[in-house]
Amino acid sequence: MEAAMPIRQPDLFYGDKLPPRSAPPLRAYRKIEKSAPAAFAWESMGSWVRHMHRLFAIECPSSDHYARVRQTARELTVERIRLCRHTDDLARCETMLAQTNSGWLYGLDQAFTRAERGERLVEVRNRIVLLGLGRAAPRTKGPRLDPARLPDDALLRLIQSHTDPRAVVALRAERERRLQTITGAKP
Repeated sequence: MEAAMPIRQPDLFYGDKLPPRSAPPLRAYRKIEKSAPAAFAWESMGSWVRHMHRLFAIECPSSDHYARVRQTARELTVERIRLCRHTDDLARCETMLAQTNSGWLYGLDQAFTRAERGERLVEVRNRIVLLGLGRAAPRTKGPRLDPARLPDDALLRLIQSHTDPRAVVALRAERERRLQTITGAKP
């Protein structure tokens, strides 16, 4: 009696491997899911600029690389820009945001929308101007015309030339208050 032949005999050229153009195996194993690459940790504006330049220098067409560029770029927020006190780092960041489409395979134009880039660019430029003026924070907003903050010559000039009668009354009251502090209260 003949021995029962196996359903699939090993191929002479390929051994136990399936020859090309054969039916797919009955069991297909999925690839192991890789965790997404983490963004570089935020340290300062200067370190962010260095990390971004390092990522742009790699230029690897890979979804992991694109994810890392996107996550690292999105670490730059308006709040973090407002905390920066170094104008040289802000200037480097400004050039990066202004020259977004300068030939990188995957640059800041892919990580941010145009509106988000514009918002960050405006904030960087405002911060550079603010630090150039010697301020750490923007000036607080007060009333448009505060008579108590006006110098004496401006106060007298506004009393004579202002068109709003309510503002003139407030200016005259401030002038009377100043005169009373100089001469003392009248009995």
